[in-house]
Amino acid sequence: MKLLFRLFLVLALSSVGSALFSQPPADDKGMEEKLAGQYYGLQQYDLAADMYVRLYDREPTAFYYTQLLNCYLQLKDGKSAERLVTKHIKKHPGQPGLLVDLAYVYEQTEEQSKAEKQYERALKEADLRDQRQVSELANAYLLRRKTGLAERTYQEARKQSIGGYSYELELADIYASSGEAGKMLDEYFRLIDRGSEQYIQQIQNKLQDLLVNDPGEKYYEQLRERLLKAVQRNPDQLIFSDLLIWMFVQKKDFGAAVTQSKAIDKRLRESGGRVLQVARIALANDHYEAAVEGFNYLIDKGSSTPVYFIAKKELALAGYEKLLKNPAYTNEELEATRAALQEAYTISTDGESALQLALSLAHLKAFYLGDTSGALVLLDPFTKAASGLPLRMQNEAKLEVADIQLLSGDVWEATLTYSQIEKAMKPDTLSQEAKFRNARLAYYKGDFDWAKAQLDVLKAATSKFIANDAMELSLLIGDNLVYDTTGEALRMFSRADLWLYQNKTEMAMATLDSLEQYFPGSTLADDLLFRKAEIAKRQKNYLLAAELFKKVSEQYGEDILADNALIELARLTEMNPAAKAEAMELYKKLMTEYPGSLYVEEARRRFRYLRGDQIQ
Repeated sequence: MKLLFRLFLVLALSSVGSALFSQPPADDKGMEEKLAGQYYGLQQYDLAADMYVRLYDREPTAFYYTQLLNCYLQLKDGKSAERLVTKHIKKHPGQPGLLVDLAYVYEQTEEQSKAEKQYERALKEADLRDQRQVSELANAYLLRRKTGLAERTYQEARKQSIGGYSYELELADIYASSGEAGKMLDEYFRLIDRGSEQYIQQIQNKLQDLLVNDPGEKYYEQLRERLLKAVQRNPDQLIFSDLLIWMFVQKKDFGAAVTQSKAIDKRLRESGGRVLQVARIALANDHYEAAVEGFNYLIDKGSSTPVYFIAKKELALAGYEKLLKNPAYTNEELEATRAALQEAYTISTDGESALQLALSLAHLKAFYLGDTSGALVLLDPFTKAASGLPLRMQNEAKLEVADIQLLSGDVWEATLTYSQIEKAMKPDTLSQEAKFRNARLAYYKGDFDWAKAQLDVLKAATSKFIANDAMELSLLIGDNLVYDTTGEALRMFSRADLWLYQNKTEMAMATLDSLEQYFPGSTLADDLLFRKAEIAKRQKNYLLAAELFKKVSEQYGEDILADNALIELARLTEMNPAAKAEAMELYKKLMTEYPGSLYVEEARRRFRYLRGDQIQ
């Protein structure tokens, strides 16, 4: 009896289990849909189709229909695909895109005449006054790679449009994908002509993508020619002029951009805002000539114009930035930059502009002209609460003061000032900057343990530049103290660094030579080479500097200074117009071999500039 009962129980459970697995309950639909999707993803289309059939029969949604149709097409089961589409058309009348599916099924089964008939039928039966239906039909054609029919759909819909929507953007996309640049531009210009200025940003985004992938500049030349004609035909329609300026900026033709902005400014008797904006963009991209042209034009408009004082300031700061980035500056250029900054500072009217100019002028006086006392006198009023400046700006001035104090050898005052800024500006990044400079000062003095402790904290600084500088200096200290527990070699090296900071290049070089003599084979070998290269560069011995930076890059390619040396070498190489290709290779090497370097962005920007790319 017990044996019979157990046999009956096993048979009963098997029957129940079979029923459960063959017909999942309604609330288990999600599980079945997930399983169908997994089969589909694994390309097990027969198993996926079986499950999607059940799902579609219970709920004939667009998703289940599409998945099931794709399964049939993958399985080359044309009859099942045809039945499914026909059934779905009956369930969902008024969707001409489904006729495109039917045509595609016929096409896959090589019934071409039937396919052509259904493709045409879809267009005839569509309500082309209904924008939603037009979009669905055109997208269905595009999905099946029937670009010509999609174009016809939009063109026919344009003729029947009631609300005035003309499908320019949709047609432009089709022409762009098929390489018909002329027709694409026609659609964009048609949209602009209709006064649809709200689409200008969208048009610029599309054109930018096109110009980026335009190695032969075919699209650029067509766009340039059409825009110039449009500007001539419609001189008062600013949208074309602005688009022309935008295009010049994309091509980094800042001279043309400034010229065009000046022409608009003159024609419309504007106040110079457009020229100022373009000149600033040129300056941000290191195109000083174009920037200076723009600023000088604004200054020539006279002191009664709103942008006169701004242009004066921007022109002086542009000259200052150019000087800092050009190690081959002349004494005449140095004096001209100082005079421009001084003039702009003298006529500055607001505190923030005055501070910006004072900081640049003070740095030039102290670090380039050796006038530390004059620089400190200039900055002093900005460090006090009586200046009326926000606390952060007061401490920006104090930070420059501390740097100048260190430059002049007043180490004690410098460390006090750095400490005051650090305390006053927490948790601002300015506090972190002051903390770093104080730690660097301690390193200069040979207080390595305290310096490293501060630097290790700053590795987590919010500013990646501060964090990177802190890491580099911390590694310099830590790595070299491991092999030289007395710290004598590092102490000599830090003293040379201080001489270098204070522009005492001969003393710095003598100290480095002594270090090399007394500590041959030191772990500081790559750092020694790098510092000597920096000194040679500062002394304008560019051939020697390039040779030393190259040695660091090649002999110590795995060390922390390798990318620093490579960017320096690339900058020096770029100074020679005949070595453009070599400079590009160096920038490319930095991008590919040191992708985590802080200099990658600069390398990419300079590489693209030398190659003549558009702005990204």
